[in-house]
Amino acid sequence: MRPGSRFIKTLAKLPIAPGVHAHSIIAIEGDGPLEHASDGVVRYSSAHLEGVDSEKIVHSGHSAQGNPETIEEIRRILLLHLREE
Repeated sequence: MRPGSRFIKTLAKLPIAPGVHAHSIIAIEGDGPLEHASDGVVRYSSAHLEGVDSEKIVHSGHSAQGNPETIEEIRRILLLHLREE
């Protein structure tokens, strides 16, 4: 996951496969314009993906998995797709 690695650059160019529901949860620290935002490790501009069904910004550092906003968003996404069954 080193910036500039060939694997990451190649992966970033791959489109989301048809039929796949993709959602994005992006952590940022502080307030201000998203184009300058970061979670302390990854910039918003690098984490942002085109073509996702939803994007949720959570105010957190890089390890956002325990953040209540993140947990609630994952719950929302899971319930959304459960209803689609």
